[in-house]
Amino acid sequence: MKNLFSLKLKHLLNALMFIPLSMASQPLSAEPTSVTLEHIKSSNTLNIGYRQLEPFSFRDSDGKVTGYTIALCNMIADELRVSLGIKKLAVHYIPILFTERVSALNSSKIDLDCSVNTVAPERQNSVSFSIDYFVANMRIVSFRNNNIKTLNDLKGRAIAVPRGSKDLLELNRINREKNLSLSIVTSDTVQDAFDMMTQKRTAALILDDILAYPYINQSEHPEDFVVSHEVVGDKMKYALMMRKKDPMFVAFVDKTLGEIFESPLNAQLVNKWLTQKVVVKNAQKTQY
Repeated sequence: MKNLFSLKLKHLLNALMFIPLSMASQPLSAEPTSVTLEHIKSSNTLNIGYRQLEPFSFRDSDGKVTGYTIALCNMIADELRVSLGIKKLAVHYIPILFTERVSALNSSKIDLDCSVNTVAPERQNSVSFSIDYFVANMRIVSFRNNNIKTLNDLKGRAIAVPRGSKDLLELNRINREKNLSLSIVTSDTVQDAFDMMTQKRTAALILDDILAYPYINQSEHPEDFVVSHEVVGDKMKYALMMRKKDPMFVAFVDKTLGEIFESPLNAQLVNKWLTQKVVVKNAQKTQY
C-alpha cells in the first residue's frame, strides 16, 4: 500500500507540474512573487504549524507528526520542491496553540497552519484560508449517566470549550440568543477541555464531533460517554490557514489541494483518517 501510495503521489505531482497557477504569469521556479514562497525558497525550509488534534494533526506514540491534514501538507511540500526547484526542502512541524496561530503566521514562525482551522468571517481580516477540506458538526459530549441530550438540558450549567476556537465564538452567540445562562469555561487545548468534563468540573464539553471521538476512544471506558444527536450551531468548515495578502501562495495551495481532492489518493486518506466513530470496548453496540 505504501509503495502504491508513493507511486500515485509521484504521478499526481508530475501532473501538477504542467498545471499553471491562476495567479502566476510564469513558473514559480523563475521568480516567486510572494513573501511565503520567497521565504521557503531562500531558507529551503517549510515550517508547518499543527496541534494535537486527531485525526487531522498529531504526534503519535513513535514521535511522528501525522494525520489527514499533515498528509495533505506533506503533498504540498512535495509540490513546492518541484515547483521551486528545491532538491532538499526541510519540513519542520511546530506545535502551535489555537490562540497563537495568527501571530505565528504573521511573524513567519510558521508558513502554513496544517491543523484544524474553522473558516470564520471574523478571522479573514487577519489570515487567509484554503479551500475547505472537511465539514464538521459541533455537538455536546458528556457522561451518559448525566442524561444530557440537548442544550436546554445544560441551561445554567458549566460547559468546557477550547479558547480561540470557532466553537467558542458559536457557543457564545447561541448562549446569548437562547438565554441559556451557560457558564463557559475555556482551556488552552482540547485535551484540557475534555479533562474538565471527565473530572466533572463542567457538565459537558462542546466540541466538533470528529475531534471528540479519539478522546473518547482513548479513555478507559468509552461506553461511559455520549455524543449528542443534536447539532449545536452552524456547520464547521475546516481549511488550512495562511498569511494574509499572499494570494500567490494561497492559489498554489488551493491548486494543489484541488488536484489531490479529485484524485483517488484523497479517498484513501479519507478512509484511513476520517471514518471516526466511538468504539465501545465493553458493550456490543457502537455509538455514532
